[in-house]
Amino acid sequence: MRFGLDYAAGRPGGAAIRAAGFDFVVRYLSDGGPTLPGKLLTPAEADDLRAHGVSIVSNWETTAARMLDGHGAGIVDARAGLAQVLRCGGRRDRPIYFSADFDSTPQDQLAINAYLNGAATVLGAANVGVYGGYWSVSRALDAGSAAWAWQTDAWSGTNVETRRNIHQTLRQVVVAGVLCDVNEAETEDFGQWDFLQEEPDVTPEQEAVLRDIQIQLRGPGLAGWPQLGTDADGRSLTLVDGLAAALHRIEDLERESTGLRTQIGELRTEISELEATTADLVDEVERLNGRHWPWPLSLIEGPAALVAEQLARLESLLPDLPGMPGHGESAQDDRAEIAQPAQPGTVQ
Repeated sequence: MRFGLDYAAGRPGGAAIRAAGFDFVVRYLSDGGPTLPGKLLTPAEADDLRAHGVSIVSNWETTAARMLDGHGAGIVDARAGLAQVLRCGGRRDRPIYFSADFDSTPQDQLAINAYLNGAATVLGAANVGVYGGYWSVSRALDAGSAAWAWQTDAWSGTNVETRRNIHQTLRQVVVAGVLCDVNEAETEDFGQWDFLQEEPDVTPEQEAVLRDIQIQLRGPGLAGWPQLGTDADGRSLTLVDGLAAALHRIEDLERESTGLRTQIGELRTEISELEATTADLVDEVERLNGRHWPWPLSLIEGPAALVAEQLARLESLLPDLPGMPGHGESAQDDRAEIAQPAQPGTVQ
């Protein structure tokens, strides 16, 4: 809760107000004359208050029962009040509280509401506030003639208007020699000039898109996608979980392929060495062709010759095998011609 002051007998100044433990003020937009020299908020005072971090709230009051003058009076006062707000660096979109500074009756309320409705034609209904006791405030809020409420404990008894924005207590303090009433802010936004309404982070349309993306990532009911498998606890994986698992598997495969590449490289080296050894052996055999092979090659000289003979014999038989060159009609014709006896006059 924030605590503030309202005053009219003088101007304590921003530094003194903060030092006394208060951080907002409700200031009058009308002149108080020689008896209340500090009633009117001035541009210099407004600058000083802002410089010390003191929030400003607007109020209009000339005489206690001014609101009984009705609709036209509300228009005149709202115009004068708004002009003073702008002169002091305030905003058009902030409320002005208009005072019913007396114990009003239900009959008085008709004129009070008319006054407030007149002010609304200048400020807009959303920027009209009312100050007064419980009944004045409650009846104005019920009628829709005011959108903001500053309730004083005077003329309220024990009644509390739960819709009020500011509560004026019966407690008073003296700050820098000025007698001030103590107030309590009941809502975060109580009409202060420096209040900034936070914009919603996203529009409803953007919220729907974000929700759809969330479902795509986390699955129906945000419980994961069964198609992606489950984790160690048996819960379905989300899209992010599935992607992480796939990346881990890729890393594992890369490590495995690195090992395979290393083994393949080693095999290639061994094969290259064998190829070199074989080439050297072939060269040596060709060099020794026609002579006895040196030991230990001489140990296979006989078997090698036998193998060569068998290979030559096998080669000579290949044309007789089905499907091999030379096996077919021409070969059959040759065999038939050999089998028949020679005719007279032919040369065999």
